Amino acid sequence: MLQKKSVCPYCGIGCGLLVDYEPGNIVKVSPMVDHPTNQGLICQLPVNLPKLFTHKDRLRNPMMRQNDQLMPTSWDKAISHVALELNRIIKDYGPDAVAFFSGAACFSEEYYLANKLMKAVIGSNNVESTSRLCMSSTAMGFISTLGADAPPTCYADMEEADLFFIAGNNMAVSLPVIFQRICAVREKNSHAKVIVIDPRITETASIADIHLQIRPATDVALNNSLAYVLINNGFVDEEFVKKYTTGFEDLKELVQEYPPSRAARITGCSEKQIFETAITIGQSKAMLTFWLQGYNQSTQAVFKNNTLHNLLLLTGNYCRVGAGPLSITGEANTMACRWIGALSHLLPGMRLVSNSRHREEVAELWGTTAEKINPIPGRSIIDIIKGLHSGDIRALWVLASNPAASLPHTEWVKEALSKAELLIVQDIFHPTETSMFANVVLAGAQWCEKTGTFISSERRIQLAEKVIAPPGNAKSDCDIICMIAKEMGFADKFLFTSPEEVFEELKKTTSGRICDANGVSYDRLRNSTGPQLPCPTDDHPGTKRLFENMQFPRPDGRAALLARHFQPPSEQTDGEYPFALITGRMAPQFNTGTRTGRITHLDTTVSTNFVEIHPNDAKDFETADGDVVDMISRRGRVRGIVSIQERVLPGTVYMNLHFGEVMSGEKNTLANLVCNPVYDNYSKQPEYKFCAVKIVKI
Repeated sequence: MLQKKSVCPYCGIGCGLLVDYEPGNIVKVSPMVDHPTNQGLICQLPVNLPKLFTHKDRLRNPMMRQNDQLMPTSWDKAISHVALELNRIIKDYGPDAVAFFSGAACFSEEYYLANKLMKAVIGSNNVESTSRLCMSSTAMGFISTLGADAPPTCYADMEEADLFFIAGNNMAVSLPVIFQRICAVREKNSHAKVIVIDPRITETASIADIHLQIRPATDVALNNSLAYVLINNGFVDEEFVKKYTTGFEDLKELVQEYPPSRAARITGCSEKQIFETAITIGQSKAMLTFWLQGYNQSTQAVFKNNTLHNLLLLTGNYCRVGAGPLSITGEANTMACRWIGALSHLLPGMRLVSNSRHREEVAELWGTTAEKINPIPGRSIIDIIKGLHSGDIRALWVLASNPAASLPHTEWVKEALSKAELLIVQDIFHPTETSMFANVVLAGAQWCEKTGTFISSERRIQLAEKVIAPPGNAKSDCDIICMIAKEMGFADKFLFTSPEEVFEELKKTTSGRICDANGVSYDRLRNSTGPQLPCPTDDHPGTKRLFENMQFPRPDGRAALLARHFQPPSEQTDGEYPFALITGRMAPQFNTGTRTGRITHLDTTVSTNFVEIHPNDAKDFETADGDVVDMISRRGRVRGIVSIQERVLPGTVYMNLHFGEVMSGEKNTLANLVCNPVYDNYSKQPEYKFCAVKIVKI
C-alpha cells in the first residue's frame, strides 16, 4: 500500500488528507493528524471519496451530439469541433458572444489557463465561476471595508477567541471540522461564548449561549441595532476608532434610527435579546465572526458584510490575535478563484479589468498588449444566462460545474442552455443536469487524477498531486484547455508541459500583491502543509494574519465604517404567496450532488426532499407529517414531503438545495426551481435565501 498527502476538494477549509492507494486504485482517505487546519479531524465527505473513482457514470471519452444524441468520439474530433465552432462564433458575433463558467473547486492552474485564454487571447471578460454564487458578496464586503479582498484572520484564532459570532451559517452541517474546533474551545474555556444568528434552530444553534432566531434577510437592521447599543453604552473607544477608520460620525448618526425597539419589530427578536447580544459583544476580549450563505445569497448581501465589519471595527476586534472576520468559502478553491481572476470583473493578482494600470501589468506578463484586454467588465453568470436568452451569448463553456441545477429559476436556466449554439461541458460525470444539454462533453480528470494547487479560506496554499491515472481516455483540465487553445491557433501562449509550469507563470502575476506566492514552489509544497499567503520569498514563513498594524489598503490607510440602511428583500410575501422560503444543505451532500449524490451510502441518508413547516402553519393549511406538497413561487414549483418542525419560524419554510433531477430521479424536487434570480447590485450574487412561496397539498 502506498500513501500520499493531499488536500480535500470539497469545502474551503482546506483539510489535509492522506490518500492510501494501489496502482490504479484509491483505497482509503483519512485525515492528517499533524495538519494545522483539521488536526486529525475529518467529515464524511472526503472519507467517501474513493467510491467516486469507479462509478459507472465516470466519463472515459469525450462525446459529441449526433442526431440529437451524445455519442463517444475521439479527442481529435472533439477538440477540432470545439475550436472550429468557437472561432466561427467569435468571427461572426465578436468575442463577447463567448462565455466560460467553472466550479470553484478547480485547481488554480486551471483558472489561470482559462482566464488567459478568454481575456488575453479571445478578448472576452465573460469568465465566471461558482465563486459568484458563493463568496462574491464576501469579497465585495472586504473590498469596500478594507480596500482589498483580503481575509485577515487565520484558523489559529479560534483557540484564542472568547466569543464566536456565527451568522447565516449552520457550520455543524456545512463546516463540521470548524464546528468541532469551536466545541473543543468551549470545553477548555468556560468563559468562551457563542452567538448564533439564524432563522432556524439549527444544530449549530444548539451550542449557542445566545440564539437570535431572526426573520430571514433582516440582518442589516440587527447589526445596526447592535452598533447602536455599543455606541450608546460606552463600549466604543471613539478616539481609537477615528484613528483607524473613516465614517464613524455618519455611522453613529445612522444607527440612531435602529434602537432595539425598531430592530425588534423588523427582525422579530426581542429588545432584551438584542441588548443582551450587544453587551456580550462589548464585554468580550476577542470576537471572531463567521458567516456563510445566509448572508451572502441576498440582495443586501454586501450591506450585511459591511455592517458585520462595522461591529468588529467599533469594538477593536480587528487584526489582532483571536479577533476578526473569518469567512470560510463554500468550495475548495474559491479563494483562488477571486485572486486569480476567475470572475468577469477581475484579472490575476487581485486586479481589475477596468483599471488601465492593471491591464498593462497583466498584458506584459501575458505577452500581449493592454488594448487586447477588454476594459469593460464581462457578464455575471446570471447575465450570461440572460445573454443566452437574448442571443448575445452564443457559446458557453462549462468546466466542473452544473448550472442547470445550481442556478436559481432552473427552468429559465435550462431554456437558456438549450438556445446555445455551442455548449461545451467539461466534467468527470455524465449525465448531469447540464451535460444533458451539451453539444460536446469533454472527459476530465478529477482530484487525485491530476496535479494542482488550492488556496484555503485562511490563505494557505497546498498541493494536491496526481496519485492514479484518469480512467479510459479522460484528460486533465489543464491539458484540455491547452489543447483547445492550440487548436484555435494560440499555441505560442500555451506551451506548457505540466501544471507546475503553469504555476510558475501564474505566481508572477502575484508579485508585490497581497496574494504574493513567489516564495512558493511545488517542491516546497510537497514537503510542507503549505504557507499562508502572502509568501513573497523562498525563506518567508508565510503570513498568519494581515493588517496587524491596522494599516489598510485604502487611500488613507484606514478601514471604512459604512452606514448602510436596511432594505427588505426584492420579493415580499403576500396573501397569494404567504411563506418565505429559505434553503440550506445536509451534512451528507454537497451542492447539486454531482459527486455525493452518486455515493449510495450518502444518497440514501435522505431519499427525497422535504419541506420544514411550523406546526401553526401546518394546522392552518391542514397538512400533516408525510404529506406531499407542491411549493410554488412566481417562477415554478417544487415537490417535497412535509416535515412539521418548531425549528422554523411561523411564516417561513425550509428546503434542502441538493435534490436535482439526476440525484433524485425526479424532475420537480430541486429547490432552485422556485428561487429568485435577482442579485445584490454590488456583488451580483443571487438571492437564494429568500423567495415568496405558497404551499399546495397534493
